Amino acid sequence: MALLLSFQLNAQHVLDKLQGMINTEPSVEINLGPAMLGLLSGMTSEEKEVSSVMKNLTEISVRVYRLDDKDFKGDLNQIKSFINSTAGEMKAMGMEQLAAIREEDSTVYIMAEMANDAMKGLSVMSLDDDSELVVIKIGGQIMLKDLAGLMGRFDVDLNDIDINKKD
Repeated sequence: MALLLSFQLNAQHVLDKLQGMINTEPSVEINLGPAMLGLLSGMTSEEKEVSSVMKNLTEISVRVYRLDDKDFKGDLNQIKSFINSTAGEMKAMGMEQLAAIREEDSTVYIMAEMANDAMKGLSVMSLDDDSELVVIKIGGQIMLKDLAGLMGRFDVDLNDIDINKKD
């Protein structure tokens, strides 16, 4: 599952609460702040599209939790409920819901904090096959034209996702 949190919500509080529910350490944890993102942006200068996006970011945080691990002692229904209510709070605060997938074995939300033609933050929450939870938050300015270019560059296919901004 992937969860990307809004910066309007107290993201650290949400991550701490989620950590308490899951009651296990993430199998993957990535924390990149402005200094590291600036350094990486300079290192990817020959990759113009990647560098262009990265230079405007202020934070990238990723957590991946294995929920089919023997160490997992949380309640999947409680986690699903938490994800749904967090997405609802984000919508109520004015974030745009770019996609929502609610299937028996998957719960996914992609939320964007918008300002004019740029995203100020991107949040993705995804619980996949009740076996993996991914929590991602990205802060900073994400230009839509840059994002579209990156999607093509990395061969990301979004055709199967129904984007409904009015939902």
